[in-house]
Amino acid sequence: MTRSHQRAALGWSWAALALNGYGILVFGAAVPVMLRSGVWGLTREDYALLGSITLAGMLVGAFAAGNLADRRGRRPALLTSVGVIACGMLACGLAPTSTTFGLGRFVVGVGAGLMLPTAAALVSEFAPDGRKYLYQGAVFGGVGLGGALGAVIALATHDLTSFRFLFLCGAAPALVLLPAIYRGVPESEEYLRARGSGTPATTSTSWRLLLSSDYRTRTLLFWGTTFMSLLLLFGAFTWLPVMMNNAGYDLGSSLAFLLTLSLGVIAGSLSSSWLADRIGKRHVIIGSFAGTAIAFCLVGGAPPPVIGYVLVAAIGAGAVNAQFLINGYVAASYPTMHRGTALGSTLSVGRLGGVIGPLYGGSLLRDDWSSAIPFYGFAVPAVVAALLTVAIPVEQVRQWESV
Repeated sequence: MTRSHQRAALGWSWAALALNGYGILVFGAAVPVMLRSGVWGLTREDYALLGSITLAGMLVGAFAAGNLADRRGRRPALLTSVGVIACGMLACGLAPTSTTFGLGRFVVGVGAGLMLPTAAALVSEFAPDGRKYLYQGAVFGGVGLGGALGAVIALATHDLTSFRFLFLCGAAPALVLLPAIYRGVPESEEYLRARGSGTPATTSTSWRLLLSSDYRTRTLLFWGTTFMSLLLLFGAFTWLPVMMNNAGYDLGSSLAFLLTLSLGVIAGSLSSSWLADRIGKRHVIIGSFAGTAIAFCLVGGAPPPVIGYVLVAAIGAGAVNAQFLINGYVAASYPTMHRGTALGSTLSVGRLGGVIGPLYGGSLLRDDWSSAIPFYGFAVPAVVAALLTVAIPVEQVRQWESV
């Protein structure tokens, strides 16, 4: 593999993940705008359901990703995911009814579910030894950039245009990404070697390996950790602007907090990954979840705005990048030909938490409860995720990793 091929694969994966981040996180930026405009007469409970529909799509996509990425290759899976996300965003931007909008969000979720395990496997196989987590963090930082762009566009246009513009902006990049990935991203040599060395993996053989006596405990703990992690992430990203608005900030400030959250993701994607390559991902994941729980509790105390921005950035840096590191941890813990299924199954089970997350957050936003309750409520899954990470066995890890 030439260095130019390596750079192209990682660079275009980063761009695809930016589209992924925009597609998923722009919904949180759009919700307060849509609530204020009263489009289709939807309530908070309706938006909680729409957020969960997206995660249901991600569950379906993640299950399909393992089969597609392991049997057809990393590049076809990445191309498919970009196309599906773009179609979903176009449907949302042009939706004549809330039902069509919900279908579009489901399609976006399917594409995102396809992309995340595929990109994690691809980065694991293209990044140089000894710097796997640094590259994983840098490439997955594209998710934070996409989320930040969504917040910036929402901030710039929430008084000028409708929510539709936010979603249409998420469809256009596919016109560049699809031909660029097709021409510029080669298939993973590690995948091709593994495929050529024996019988290709099937869904059934991969599942038997994941649940065998050697891997069962690790698999179940990865599933549990990711369940809690994604419940936290998608619940918080859906409701953070509304939570901050309830805490006394105006709409513009609430969207600025969502931007700050995404900027924290970008900063944390590099710092946490750099640390993971040096002191081991296990310690960084545990510390990230613990720090996220503390930051949520402190934000719930209604600190001054400057401190609030710092704490929200810490939440983005901790919660999102802990999940990025878990993706890399999973990729490193299973054989190459079963890696896509391992990542897909882990993220699929995690999506169940993601489906519950927006509903969980919505249930915490009761008018007769303190505005601090939702923040404390989101600290709970962060603590549970940290404890589950502590329990993951440390053996069966590839030689280039430390624990």
